[in-house]
Amino acid sequence: AYKFVARDFKHGSGEELLSEQGVLSGADIRELGHALMDKVYRKITGETSVFKSKIMFVSDRNSVTKKKVRETIKEIYIMDFDGANKKQLTHHRGIVMSPDISPDNTKLVYSLIDGGTGKRKNNNLYIFDMNTKKATMVSSRPGINSGAVFLPNGTEVILTLSHTGNAELWAMKLGPGELRRITNHFGIDVDPSVSVDANKISFLSNRPGKAMIYVADTDGTEKNVKRISFLGKFNATPRFANDGKEIVFSSWLDERFDIFRIGADGQNLSRLTKDFGSNEEPIYSNDGNFIAFTHKDLTGSRRNEQDIFIMDRDGELLGPLTHGYGICSSAKWTH
Repeated sequence: AYKFVARDFKHGSGEELLSEQGVLSGADIRELGHALMDKVYRKITGETSVFKSKIMFVSDRNSVTKKKVRETIKEIYIMDFDGANKKQLTHHRGIVMSPDISPDNTKLVYSLIDGGTGKRKNNNLYIFDMNTKKATMVSSRPGINSGAVFLPNGTEVILTLSHTGNAELWAMKLGPGELRRITNHFGIDVDPSVSVDANKISFLSNRPGKAMIYVADTDGTEKNVKRISFLGKFNATPRFANDGKEIVFSSWLDERFDIFRIGADGQNLSRLTKDFGSNEEPIYSNDGNFIAFTHKDLTGSRRNEQDIFIMDRDGELLGPLTHGYGICSSAKWTH
């Protein structure tokens, strides 16, 4: 055990920003450091910080090869915001996709293609309790049950379902499983993201003949659907910033993905990555100052390796969070 005293003062004025002391074990040092930095940041700025947040991601590191045949296994892992303390959360031994975490950080929602031997393997939706570590199937409708994201109330998700014959966005209550249709179009609508006030969603649709980003009201009227992206051969993974004013996404240009930022109204397009492999699945941190994303190396000995990287909101690269941890993807920040 260690006894600690932590004090921090504001430069210039000498104002005391932090004064704490106590006893902790060696295993708690990192957690304490993050908690103290969080308090100092909040004291100075009055805003939330990234220091206590964690990042979930998917990795295939447990995949196995039997008789020269590779069995792909993808599970969800979690790590500190700086890449330390990686831990495996799910143990399905199937293919887990598209995780999201509830606003109170107690539940995960994700899709799973199980490792069964039957010819038909459905894409089902699961909820994972972060406290009990138990997983429960919540939707097994025929076809797609995928891309679910929590609404701010924590009791509903918006996801893509195809049980009616076409891939559309639906809101689903997690308890009774009641459905409310969000989109109603002959195009394919997938990959929703919800603004923090729950009034707007962004999603991908092939309504113009290729996957582009649309913004719509969450009430399902289809009255205020607006296309906001016109970039590249197709787009992917649009994600709202916490303030709902911006959307970060990836676009296929020059035979690779790069990451862009755009206003929720379709204005002020900015490019964040260029000449740095292939980059996709961007997601804002809880404070809006950082973006985690999936990076694939396209050159040299690391060709086709895939890791989770982090950059600031203006595209300045801060470095990898995973390395040698399998093919990693689908990063999501805790709240």
